[in-house]
Amino acid sequence: MAMFEPKPRAASSGPTLEGFAVSPGQATAPASVIRSPEDFDKMAPDTILVCTSTTPAWTPLFARAKGLVTDIGGTLAHGSIVAREYGIPAVMGTGAATQRIENGQLIRVDGDAGAVTLVDEVDAVQDVVMRVQQLAEKQAAAARHRKAILALSAAIGVALAVWWRKRRRGQG
Repeated sequence: MAMFEPKPRAASSGPTLEGFAVSPGQATAPASVIRSPEDFDKMAPDTILVCTSTTPAWTPLFARAKGLVTDIGGTLAHGSIVAREYGIPAVMGTGAATQRIENGQLIRVDGDAGAVTLVDEVDAVQDVVMRVQQLAEKQAAAARHRKAILALSAAIGVALAVWWRKRRRGQG
C-alpha cells in the first residue's frame, strides 16, 4: 500500500509549508502538536491537530479539531478520509510540520490550496517589510530635503552674485 501514498513534500524554510490539499476549507487556530497516542490528553479543543500521521485510534481527536496537518500522507490516507467526514480542512504530506510547528503556535490551514501558514512568522516578515519601507521613505525624504537645500543655496548664491555685480556697477 505504501506505493499509493504520496511522498511527503520537501520541508520549506519560509513561513508557509506546502502539502497535499486533502479536505477543503480554511481554519486559523493554535496548533496542538500530538506525537503519539500518549499525548492525546494534550489535544486542546478548537485547535489544529498537527501530527506525523493518523490511524483509527486518532479518530476521537477529530471531534475537537478545527483542522489537520500531517507530515506524511495523501488523499487516501486515514486522516484525509476522516477530516472530510468531519468537514475540517486538512493538509497532509508537508514533510516537517511536527518539526516546524510548536504546540500553541497560531497557524492557518488552507485545505483548498494545500498550504499551512505559520501566522506569527508571516507577521514578523510583514513587520520587517514595513520597517524597511519606512526607512526607505525616510531616506527619500532626506534626499528631497538635501536637494531643496542645495537648490535654495544655489538660488541664494546667484542672488548674491547679481546683487554684488549691481553694487559694483553702481560704484563704478
